[in-house]
Amino acid sequence: RRRQVRVVVDPVRLAGHGLDLAAVTKAIEVSNVNVPAGHFSRQDKEYVVQAGPFLKSAAEVANMVVGVDNGKPVYLKDVAKIIDGPAEPVAMSTIAFGPADKLPPGYERGKFYPSVTIALAKRTGTNAVTVAEGILNKLHELKKEVIPPNIRMKVTRDYGATANEKVNELIRELLIAVLSITVLLTLFLGWREALIVALAVPLTLAITLTGNMMFGYTINRVTLFALILSLGLLVDDPIIDVENIHRHFQLREHPPLEATLVAVDEVRAPTILATFTVIISFIPMYFVTGMMGPYMRPMPLNVPLAMLMSLAIAFTVTPWATYHLLKKDYGKEEKRFVLEETWIYRIYTRIMKPLLDSRRKSHLFLLGVVVLFLISVSLPVLGLVPLKMLPFDNKNDFLVVADMPNDTTLQGTEKTLQDFGRYLTTVSEVDNVVSYAGVNAPIDFNGLVRHYYLMKGPWVGQMRVNLAEKQKRSAASHAITLWIRPEMQKIAEQHHVRMKIVEVPPGPPDMQTLVAEVYGPPGASYASIIKATQKVKGFFLHTKNVVDVDTSVETPEPRLRFVVDKQKAALSGISEAQIAQGLAIAEAGKDVGRVHLARERLPLEIFLRGPLAWRSSILDLGQLYFKNPHGAMVPLQELGRFELDTAPKTIVRKNLKRLVYVTGNTAGASPVNAILDLMSDTVRNPLPPDYHVNYSGEGEWKITVQVFRDLGIAFAGALVGIYILLVLQTSSYTMPLVIMVAIPLT
Repeated sequence: RRRQVRVVVDPVRLAGHGLDLAAVTKAIEVSNVNVPAGHFSRQDKEYVVQAGPFLKSAAEVANMVVGVDNGKPVYLKDVAKIIDGPAEPVAMSTIAFGPADKLPPGYERGKFYPSVTIALAKRTGTNAVTVAEGILNKLHELKKEVIPPNIRMKVTRDYGATANEKVNELIRELLIAVLSITVLLTLFLGWREALIVALAVPLTLAITLTGNMMFGYTINRVTLFALILSLGLLVDDPIIDVENIHRHFQLREHPPLEATLVAVDEVRAPTILATFTVIISFIPMYFVTGMMGPYMRPMPLNVPLAMLMSLAIAFTVTPWATYHLLKKDYGKEEKRFVLEETWIYRIYTRIMKPLLDSRRKSHLFLLGVVVLFLISVSLPVLGLVPLKMLPFDNKNDFLVVADMPNDTTLQGTEKTLQDFGRYLTTVSEVDNVVSYAGVNAPIDFNGLVRHYYLMKGPWVGQMRVNLAEKQKRSAASHAITLWIRPEMQKIAEQHHVRMKIVEVPPGPPDMQTLVAEVYGPPGASYASIIKATQKVKGFFLHTKNVVDVDTSVETPEPRLRFVVDKQKAALSGISEAQIAQGLAIAEAGKDVGRVHLARERLPLEIFLRGPLAWRSSILDLGQLYFKNPHGAMVPLQELGRFELDTAPKTIVRKNLKRLVYVTGNTAGASPVNAILDLMSDTVRNPLPPDYHVNYSGEGEWKITVQVFRDLGIAFAGALVGIYILLVLQTSSYTMPLVIMVAIPLT
């Protein structure tokens, strides 16, 4: 909590001395000044004149004269209590430790301890790994000299370590892929041939990484994934060259150098064609729109660049290395290579010969391929395979959002979060649970998109659940959230809370997995749109595997309005502005100045407010006195009355149109299937006339459909480009059609 000099006024004493809040406010403001008043010359010296000075301590604030009563000065300490300390609490944060945490002595598992979270972000272009390491090193230094020994320090989130782990994992997979290729080639061709192909991998990747640097891409999870994807493609060209040169060396129809040139020339045209075919297939990914665009963009750069470099190496380095490494073995085989005698040829012939000899069998085979293709396409439609753009990731943390009623107190929010925490600290995979009442948890990318940073108030409750490291638990984070959801939902129902379990998405963040936008006709009241929204909310609640259903409509919040009696106020000589300002100071408080301390790094404000117990009662607030121009003190209760009603709800607009959002999540199911069910429910049971619902929100299902649509368009464009290349290569129009039919079937 921030340091304040709090002036807690006593309304009774204030009225007894013939003062009101406006007089105290003005007295503090006019007494805390320090201004230059000019300068003058005397005896050959220039003197600066100042008037003031500023208040420099809480004691000076307490001894300030705020009025005169019966010829005696009234000091601020006579009518108020001066407190130099932390501001009133508007947020609470606690931490509890689960079974996966190794507790130090003095701590109990499941018990809640006060906590303070410090969140830091890296600058653009810096390395998250080195920044995180530097922060941790600094914390260890501070622990020796600054942080008290009874304060425990724990890292609850380290995206630097996460990034380092992901990058190391991808690099490890990259090395495993290279090793796997080398081993396979060693088994089927020989260790020299495998060495030649393996030589092409680092050369191609080095040039590809240089291209990434030139285009401004850093080494991260997305670019490394693109490199792994391109690895399986970039070794194709060297393998084709090495295998064909190896075959010609076994045939011994030409001398070694001539056999090398003949072998390369023999596969030159199809190698070039295959390379440019792959390049054409990946370039359309550059035009994928939406939030998936940045995730797809490294692929149309890395794959074509790697393929071009692979082609160049296949026509230069690979033949040169093959000639020099294999020419020593030329002609050493006692038996000449005969293709028809190889086991691969015999098996392949046994499979293909019946299909080529019998028209009926060939037609049945092609029919079977088409049937299998149709079955595979129908699997997502029938719901047997989830149609999901990105798989569930295995993260080390997730967020629990407790959407409390808007009339919930800070203590009520904290109690609800602790009930959630007591259950979570019994889950074996949980390391620790950090709760935040009255304020949002430290923002991540997903919270940034969902605008969690705008959530403030006593009813705001969030809980960051940190799990044990992936290596120390058998269950993935998504499976854990599925396990805990039933018990968490029971606790939420007990407290009448709308609970949401928010996992870190594996791809782009979204507003929510499922989003519906409900619109009304022009001129419709917002209440009518809210009423129509309840029907859409019912669709969500009755759809299978849809959870965390909520709307953008706040819960009813009670409101006390002081209605000024204009006639009484006028007769009393009190203006409505004076009443409103006085009530605002008493209830909400007001910053009336600064205490200027040399050692204080932040502005130390003087905050004027009424006592907590007094401002929480209508009867007590009625005893708030106002001074009229004649010096008479008039209580608030004689100037009007308090009326109880409901605060108006926030009106949400999109493109200047009023709407209400309905959001939901899917538990272990595809969001696309849920959206299809919701759309069918809307068709069967439509909204009232002129009211409509739009399911084109920000959810993952839209990203999935959008990417599949964009990739479908890109695929069609790539097929056209491939067909043109095949026509140019074969000078035929029928042969390319056979290949074009085979591509989608595959």
